[in-house]
Amino acid sequence: MSPAAAVLSAAGAAVAEASGGSLTVSGLAAEQIVSLLAAGRIPFSEVSAHHATLEEAYMELTRDVVDYRAEAARAVAR
Repeated sequence: MSPAAAVLSAAGAAVAEASGGSLTVSGLAAEQIVSLLAAGRIPFSEVSAHHATLEEAYMELTRDVVDYRAEAARAVAR
C-alpha cells in the first residue's frame, strides 16, 4: 500500500490503487484529501473530483435488476 493510500485509508476513505500510481478515493472531499496529504508531507500532482452523472448513478444502482431475460438461442435443425 502506498503512503498516500495508507494515510487516506486511516482517515476513513475507501482507496483503490491503479496503475501508474493513481488512486481512486471515495468517502472524503477533495479538500480533505489535499489537507491529509499535505500534513503527511506526501507529494501528489493532482486531485480532481468526479461526480457521477444521474445516468451513471442509475445504471450502477440497477445493473443487477432485470425484468425480462432473453432465452438462449436454440439451434435450428434442418
